[in-house]
Amino acid sequence: MNFSQNSSDSTSSLSGKKIAVIGVGKIGGTLVSSLLKNKVIPPSHLFGSTRHSINHEKISSQLGIKLFTHNSEMAKLADIVILAVKPQNMKQALSEIKNSITTDQMIVTLAAATTTRFVEEILPDKIPVIRAMPNTPCLVNEGMTVLCPGKSASLHHLKMAKQIFSSVGRVEVLDNEDLMDAVTALSGSGPGYIYIMIESLAEGGVKAGLPRDLATTLAAQSMLGASKMVLETGEHPAKLKDSVTTPAGVTMDGIMELEDGGIRVTLIKAIAKATEKAKEISQ
Repeated sequence: MNFSQNSSDSTSSLSGKKIAVIGVGKIGGTLVSSLLKNKVIPPSHLFGSTRHSINHEKISSQLGIKLFTHNSEMAKLADIVILAVKPQNMKQALSEIKNSITTDQMIVTLAAATTTRFVEEILPDKIPVIRAMPNTPCLVNEGMTVLCPGKSASLHHLKMAKQIFSSVGRVEVLDNEDLMDAVTALSGSGPGYIYIMIESLAEGGVKAGLPRDLATTLAAQSMLGASKMVLETGEHPAKLKDSVTTPAGVTMDGIMELEDGGIRVTLIKAIAKATEKAKEISQ
């Protein structure tokens, strides 16, 4: 299931809606900032909470929104409640708001390895729940978020969720929640793998005599540009690779070394192993 990004849809689906973000930390705070910066939601319709009240005044001033100490009080005011808390804190956060939530509201969770079924079992019946798996590049508005609807979530709920997360990057919808562990392993953990690749490419540049700062910039921008080529052209990565690889050329020799080092198998095994770990945690 896929939705195109459309500003008019954003107006029709989120117009007048109030959003509460429980856990205004890195991801939660980034989401709030992007929603305000992109004028998706006015400040008066956006609320937040943090675990430590000592930070309330500072964060409230930085973001320009009202912060609450009690999640249950804040949840009553919102149409959409986003739980941007760690997996180990999810049960407590849900318990705090379960008596404040009605079927007219929507719950969105950001915690890895937390199923919609787990959330639905704590909340009252028929509460619309959507599980979201964003990644850390949301911090620079280049994130990848995958949404998975719970049993009571409708197409309208998915559209609202997509408009929210489109403010920090790309969004896809996955109907089969069993595959969310693979999403966590690929796009959730993916930036960690990419950083190792960038670091390694940069080290290669340093070995060849380039200044470290320049080598890092060349590696990172090349990775960014190649990724954009895949996303914007729609071409298969193998075809794009072939367009760079001239017969008996420089790129071919480099690729031969990568293949000799087993880069393909290693990356595939990394995703498989991370998926297993995500399944283990979710169980």
